Amino acid sequence: MRTAMVVINEGVGNGIIVAPLLAALERCYPGWRYFMAPNIALDAEWVRSAVGIHGASGTFPALWRRFLPADREALWNFIDRTGVELVVNLRMEFAEEDGNYFEFRAEATKRGVECWDLHELGGRPQRLPFGEQAANLLRAHNVPVELNRPAWLADRRRPRPGVVGCYVGASAAVKRWPLGDWSTLISHLGDRRLIVEVAVGLGADEQALAHRLSSVPAVADTVFLHSLEALRDWIAGLDVLVSNDTLAVHLAAALGCPVVTLYLATDGDIWSPAAAPDVSRAVQSAIALSCSYMKPNGTCRRYYVGCPAPCAAGVRPADVLIELDQLEWSGRQASHQEVVK
Repeated sequence: MRTAMVVINEGVGNGIIVAPLLAALERCYPGWRYFMAPNIALDAEWVRSAVGIHGASGTFPALWRRFLPADREALWNFIDRTGVELVVNLRMEFAEEDGNYFEFRAEATKRGVECWDLHELGGRPQRLPFGEQAANLLRAHNVPVELNRPAWLADRRRPRPGVVGCYVGASAAVKRWPLGDWSTLISHLGDRRLIVEVAVGLGADEQALAHRLSSVPAVADTVFLHSLEALRDWIAGLDVLVSNDTLAVHLAAALGCPVVTLYLATDGDIWSPAAAPDVSRAVQSAIALSCSYMKPNGTCRRYYVGCPAPCAAGVRPADVLIELDQLEWSGRQASHQEVVK
């Protein structure tokens, strides 16, 4: 029996991505125990039972994922106290900015603690979906991982034909598509005789945006979601979803709900969910990919420090409509015929 520590990025969406990978690890090594930081998705019983995981209750601070020198003593005390002999680091960063982890890994080698990390796959992050990269790391350590069942929450899906969800929120402002673009898209969807619902989470800025969009004639309902379960159930009832790059996208893929994702300040080749092309389509801002603030791991350096977000101009409503027409959903054919008329 081995004792491991699994480190992932903090976001709830990362929990949805990683859940099938943890299930694969448990199936391969049922006698292992492992610790993780708290994650709302991975601590939810309906996620655990659907994907088949039993361990991974939150037991250490989330910020330890950064391996900061200030946390190092507490981190090593935890490792020694719990008998951790393996650290599985699924936090995606590129080498030039991961010096703290490399210092930890060097010390771990001296102490006889094994480390698995994404740096084993190459010096620069690959432009593959993060879930696939993490799966490749586990496979390199003889853990069989199959991602051929992406819709592992499909039994909860109850789609309403012709209902299009627009998730307009995001925790970082640079990941939010502007009001005018959402309004234009929603008006076009209304022209196709589709039912549009707008949804956001708890953020005040997001909710203000949703309130303003509620006056667009095509909006049938504005939904304020206060929990992960509420977001799950709303997406489960949609025919199709259009969303900023957020948790909603990964939940949609797990539910089997067709989704078009707007990658404004992130790289869709890396942060797209595991799903077939007729379930998940990406609209990528080329401005973001050429921006000097885009990191090799597909994320923006200025998420939380303020930015005028010129990358948003790289995604247009017409681009989204094109991708919607590539998905398989019940209202697609009828809406397309309406446009032809």
